[in-house]
Parts: sequence; C-alpha cells; structure tokens
Amino acid sequence: MSLKELLLTRYFTLRNLFVGGNVVLVLLLAAAVVKDHRREWKGVQKEFYAREIKRLKEEKKASPDAAHVDKHLALLRGQGIKLRQLMVTALDRYDRCITCHLGYDTVLSPTQETVYDDPPFKARPSDIHRSHPADKFGCTVCHEGQGLATTARAAHGPVKHWEDPMRKGAVLEASCAKCHSNLWDEKAMPFTVNWRKGEALFQKSGCIGCHQIHGQGGPISVDLAEETADKPLSRIDFSFTGLSHEERTLENWIRLHFVRDPWTLVPGDPEGKHNDEPVPPSGMPFFNLSAEDADALTTYVLALGSDRIPAEFLAPAAPRPAPAYRNAVERGRAVYVKYGCGGCHAPDGTGGVRNFNYVNNTTPNLTKVVGTYTRPELQEKIEKGVSPVDKKDPRGPTPSLYMPSWKEKIKGPEMDDLLTYLFSIAEKDEDW
Repeated sequence: MSLKELLLTRYFTLRNLFVGGNVVLVLLLAAAVVKDHRREWKGVQKEFYAREIKRLKEEKKASPDAAHVDKHLALLRGQGIKLRQLMVTALDRYDRCITCHLGYDTVLSPTQETVYDDPPFKARPSDIHRSHPADKFGCTVCHEGQGLATTARAAHGPVKHWEDPMRKGAVLEASCAKCHSNLWDEKAMPFTVNWRKGEALFQKSGCIGCHQIHGQGGPISVDLAEETADKPLSRIDFSFTGLSHEERTLENWIRLHFVRDPWTLVPGDPEGKHNDEPVPPSGMPFFNLSAEDADALTTYVLALGSDRIPAEFLAPAAPRPAPAYRNAVERGRAVYVKYGCGGCHAPDGTGGVRNFNYVNNTTPNLTKVVGTYTRPELQEKIEKGVSPVDKKDPRGPTPSLYMPSWKEKIKGPEMDDLLTYLFSIAEKDEDW
C-alpha cells in the first residue's frame, strides 16, 4: 500500500476529519472565551469597582448613617462589567473612553471626583470639563484619538492607518479653535495660554510673509490652514525625520520644523539627480526653538485646521479690538509684523536669513540698505518686488526666497507708515 493510500484510508478519513474539525472548533471557541475574559478594559473595570467598593465600605464604617454610601454601593454592584459608551450624534462622536476612564462616567461618578491619582482611574475635572460635559460633547471632539477602540493603545491612536492620535499637553488647546474664535481673549479663555504664545511667535517670526492662512499672506510657501493643519499623513514624506512608525504624526511633523533644521527635513534635490531641474531645500529658516516654544507654535498651526462643527456648538465672540498706536513709526512697525516682513528680514530688520544658492547667501539687512534709497525708490522696490533673485551658481536651483510684489496688499496709509518705520531703523550716515 502506498503512503498516499495509507494516509487516505487510515488517517484522513471523513470520520477522522469530522472529529478533528470539531475538536479544533471547540478549542478555538475556548480560546475566544478566554481572550474575551482577559480583555484589557475588563481588568480595568474590575479594579475600579474593587477600589471603589473598598473605599465606600471604609467610609461606611466611619459614618454608619451615610445613606448615600449604601446607594452608591448598590449602584456599583448593579453595573457589571460592560462596555460603556457616549453617543453624541450631533457631533458624530461615539466614544468608549469611559469604558476605562470610569471616573468621568456621570452614572458611576456623579460628582466626577475620585480619590485616585493613577491613570486611568484619575478624574480631576477642571472648569473646562464642567463647562463641556462629556455626555454633550463626548471625548474625542477635543482630545482626538480613536473613540470606538477598546484597547488603550488603539484608543490613544498611535496605530497604523489612524491619523488623529490623542492630543495631550499644550497641543490640546488647538481643539478649542473648533468652536471658539476668541482664543486671544485671556479673560474669556484663560486656558489657551499656549495658543496665545504660539500666535505671538508666529507673528514675531514673520511666518505670514511666506505662508498664507486661508489665502491671506505671502505667496512663497503653502497655506497653513488649508494644506498643513489638516494634511493627510499619506502626503508627508517622513524619510528624513528619523521618526519611528508610531511617532509619524502630523503633530510631530509640524513640531520638527521648529526644533530641527528644515534643510534636513526637506533637503530637495539641489544637484538635480532625481528631477529634470535642481530643486532647492526648504526655504524655511532654522528657528531652533525650545521644546516649550515649539509646542506653542505647533498648537497655533494645528488650530488653523477646519473641523466641521455644527452651528449649535459654536461659541460666537465679539471682534478682536484693534490695537492703538502712538505714532507713524509704531503703526509702521505693526505693518511690518502684519505682512511678515520679519520672516526674511528678521524681526528687527537685521536680515541674515539664509537663502540657498542666492548670490549674497542671506537676505538683505534692512538697517544697512534702506538708507541707500530715497523714499520713492524704496516704495517702488516694495511694490515691484525682486523675483527671481540672482543665483550664486547659475546651474544650481533657483533660491526659494524672493521678494514678492506687495503693490496690491500694502498701499495707502499702510505703505506710508511702513516706509516711515523702515527709515527709522536705517543706519544713519555720519553726515546726517
């Protein structure tokens, strides 16, 4: 008898296959039951109930007449181990975060005050939580993350194919901009400190001189509101970042531009090895910000995103009051900041911003060159711009930075005030 005939007649008979298949099925069902019993969130709930029951029993011993303790104990014992979910259909949010963060469940913790300091049991609702109850807003509308997930890692979001990991720390303030338009108001929004710091850095650094926000700004680089704040991860080249897969998030991509040299993140192709023409590296300056400043500026940029929120959740605010200036120099300085001139010429006009393959290496120092022009000549220069700038190597790429035409944006009183300011910072000849 051949080996094949032996296997088919003695071992792989229909009876043996039927019995074996049933054994495998039973084992798989048993494994599924065991796996379901050991789910991460079930262990969290069991520990929470055990802690609370122990705490309440001790409280009952100390105060035998405390009726609310008996009521709370009965409530806990009647809950059981189950998935807990917040459903906010108006925001299209279905969050299971309270499955583990039971201290924020208004049924189990009506006051939302627990005595535990270790996550996920910790619950210390601030004024923000009290004014934004979870049953009305859910969790992920502010915190992001994957609301339907039932494991901590997946819920917090550092997993493949999930583009909105949980926001925490300073960048959580970026979510406030979804509903609130007055993040600048320190009295009304005392908890948006990092956003205000980020806005101040954005203005001081002159980012708007190259970037736009909803079409308003300089033409040199991308629109931060429409192309960066909501950029899909599939359109980001993480090749030169050194980030692990879990660290490859939009938040980290933006932050790296403030703490790392942008030339290393977007090196381009200066020698034209992979393109028909040479491509310069990023024109963005190397800010080398501290971790705190980088978080603040990242918060500001992320807040520019456009998340569709129903009108009923929006919190309208009065227009931002216009600042008052004492004279033309102060007004001109404000124009300089408004149009982001400091992005290329430095906040104080001393220049020095590098420009790859530019004949002079760095952008002009306004304090030195403004005095070489008459007022009409300088106005004409600003209105016409300088594009393209001269190349150091004619065969190399066109420098990223150039002076765009400001004729249609800066005019009238703003132009007059800007000229006054620029001449006020110009170095004076000894004969003056």
